[in-house]
Amino acid sequence: MIGTCALCRNQKELQLSHIIPKFVGKYLKETSVGNIRSQEDPNRVVQDIEKHYLLCHDCEELFSASERYFANNLFYPYHKDKVDSFTYDEQLFYFITSLSWRSLNLDLTDFVREGDLKLDVLETMIHAEEIMRDYLLKSRGDIETIEHHIYFFDRIKSVGENAPEIYYNGSPHVTVHRSLTSYSGYADNTVYTISNLMGIIIVTLYSMDVDEKWTGTQIYREGGTLLAKNQGMQSRLGGELQYWMEQKENSAEKMTERTQERILKKITDVGEGIKDYAIFQDVLDDKGLQE
Repeated sequence: MIGTCALCRNQKELQLSHIIPKFVGKYLKETSVGNIRSQEDPNRVVQDIEKHYLLCHDCEELFSASERYFANNLFYPYHKDKVDSFTYDEQLFYFITSLSWRSLNLDLTDFVREGDLKLDVLETMIHAEEIMRDYLLKSRGDIETIEHHIYFFDRIKSVGENAPEIYYNGSPHVTVHRSLTSYSGYADNTVYTISNLMGIIIVTLYSMDVDEKWTGTQIYREGGTLLAKNQGMQSRLGGELQYWMEQKENSAEKMTERTQERILKKITDVGEGIKDYAIFQDVLDDKGLQE
């Protein structure tokens, strides 16, 4: 397909670009008991994760090194080896910028077409997209006041009395650890892009309300150390987990009896081996919240 590359803005042959890196979708598929299913239509098996004609080959290659860096230095060590301390350099910062920029760039197309976004929010997003684009093209060395954060969603040990009912009756661990998503939005004066990579929650903040408070989560361009523990998040984005669980419940209600029987058969065929899958612990943790 010939078109305008979203990054370099030249007329070139466009590649089918994944928004969330392909290796993340592959790992989700490899570690699932059954097939990956569409959330919009849970009766349909999904062979690949979301991708769009977005970038030319040269711009795709710009992102490749930082994707490998994220995979080998954070994603796989965290998921496979339970590593909880990471020393990182600018490649991680570049990766997060590329991930959030891709998602924001696509979302802006919809926001502009639909025309239902507040003007100040739209202006904030457009300005952020331009800044991140220039950084990704290496025509600038910073992204101004935009912040990147990584929050590791591990285990909920208890739920407060005032928490929404879905935290007790829903399945937060299965929902977050067995799903992928990336989108942009706003809540009051906080404007953001949020991505969930199987419990590694990546957030880019374009503007923040005065009471936003993030502890042990920020990723700096010059590098540093990131710990997957003792993190805190007091944020307008706290409602996103509830939103994800509600989406999952709505999806489950659309599942036909035949699909449910197929899933149950796959689990039954695995037998005692189900204990070797990460989802087994997630199910136990969710049951613990309900008891």
